Amino acid sequence: MRNVLIVDDEPLILEGLRSIIEWEEYGLTIIGQASNGEEAVAFLKQYEGQVDLLITDITMPKMNGLQLIEQVKTFDSKMRYVILSGYEQFEYVKAGMRLGIENYILKPINIKELESTVRQIVDDLDQEAEEHYRALEDWQILRSNIMNRWVTGTIDAQELRHRSDLLDISLTCDSYTVTALRLIMEPDPDCDELQLRQLRSERMGACYGYAQRLIGHLNTVYAFIDTEGDLILIFGEALGDELKERIHTVHQQLQYVMKQKLEQPVWITIGSKQSRYQDVSLSYEHAKSLYVDHLMLTGYPIIDIDQLPKLNVDEEKIELDYEAFSKLLLAGEREEAHAYIESAFNKLLALGGYTRIDFYNVAIKLMLMAKNMEKNADFSPLFNPLLHMQTIEQLMSHVQESVSSTLRDLQEEHQDLSPNIRYMIEQVSKHYKDELSLKTISQRMEMHPNYLGQMFHKEVGRSFSDYVTQYRIEKARQLLLQTTLLANEVAAEVGYLDPTYFYRQFKKSTGVSPTELRKMYQTTKVSGR
Repeated sequence: MRNVLIVDDEPLILEGLRSIIEWEEYGLTIIGQASNGEEAVAFLKQYEGQVDLLITDITMPKMNGLQLIEQVKTFDSKMRYVILSGYEQFEYVKAGMRLGIENYILKPINIKELESTVRQIVDDLDQEAEEHYRALEDWQILRSNIMNRWVTGTIDAQELRHRSDLLDISLTCDSYTVTALRLIMEPDPDCDELQLRQLRSERMGACYGYAQRLIGHLNTVYAFIDTEGDLILIFGEALGDELKERIHTVHQQLQYVMKQKLEQPVWITIGSKQSRYQDVSLSYEHAKSLYVDHLMLTGYPIIDIDQLPKLNVDEEKIELDYEAFSKLLLAGEREEAHAYIESAFNKLLALGGYTRIDFYNVAIKLMLMAKNMEKNADFSPLFNPLLHMQTIEQLMSHVQESVSSTLRDLQEEHQDLSPNIRYMIEQVSKHYKDELSLKTISQRMEMHPNYLGQMFHKEVGRSFSDYVTQYRIEKARQLLLQTTLLANEVAAEVGYLDPTYFYRQFKKSTGVSPTELRKMYQTTKVSGR
């Protein structure tokens, strides 16, 4: 709506001007009134830039209508003016013409003349606005703003209809589908956060340009960049139009162009089909929700909400052999652990239908199994990066690196020890399931067992036999908490052939029996849900 200020020293004229015509029909509203020129100037300065049309009497106390217009022109060059007068004076008409008035209307006011004048002023304003927006780059800014408000459901229907004519947006399609395109930006150690945002903005600007060229010949397809920096396309469909085919064709071309021109992978999602332009926000919401609910798949396929596989949770369950992974960790087998992680993610991918949270749950489980082997572990490096993960590859790489970091730390834990003692500790980590004693180790090293035992105690702070026992008990504790092996099976896994002796050693070391420890852990898990 455009705003009108009316100025006259006669209250009946002010009242009559409000009701003499239907201002709303012309897209106008009377924002205020004044009884003389000074009041009008004060009002216009308070609402500077918000009044489009000034209708004023000529003969008024303190400041007449012509003086009022002269003063307003010093701070507002765009306002339109209509002069009212109780009698016709040629000098006033000439002065008004020099000031650029739209019309000079005699009292009593001729309604048809006033309506004709107002209609012409509104038409001129509309024409100027359209030429202005089309001539300047600001037109794209306005269009993007309207589009953003349309897809987020924050624009009034009347305003959208008015702006749609100006911005060449069709609201008469049989259906609408919103799609989103997001750049996959890999972390760059040479770029800080600001530089990364600038780079993303530059590349998205190029992507927007490619999109405009691709859809330029298509009717009812609109592109803009939303507030999150994603390229959004709104596809309008007419009867008989193969909309889905057209959508996929456009986006496949965009993917190809981005890869060839910028070597930039993109992630594309397609929202639901909506039959009313008022429900475009639902399609947009669905398209954007796919970024939250899913991770980008290998090869960057287009994710269409209507084509997602439906997973029956009762039939398909994530069944992974965590016990096998635990054994790899305990043995320090880094490469084998990497291969296990890759196979676990590939299994989820093969089943299909799993969401981002399903992949996160598996990733967190695997990382925690490794991290719990550390003393005084810092868990923040596990979880903080998850907020920025977009692809399956990024998540899998993060899990593998986290597990490798733990295994490296465990292996480097004793790097300050002498080579002989490090060798002894390495033998324990590799052969703790076998017969291990100071005598057998000393024979391999061709050193006297007493001398070797003294060296070990001096550097490690405990006897070799105590170290072996503690190492086995720690491995047993991890197996009890991370696997479903029975207690006697755990005993055999860590080198105890006599389960009774194992129970005794375990309780002596931990204060509880193997069965009690497992029950305590399970109770904690249940209560923590």
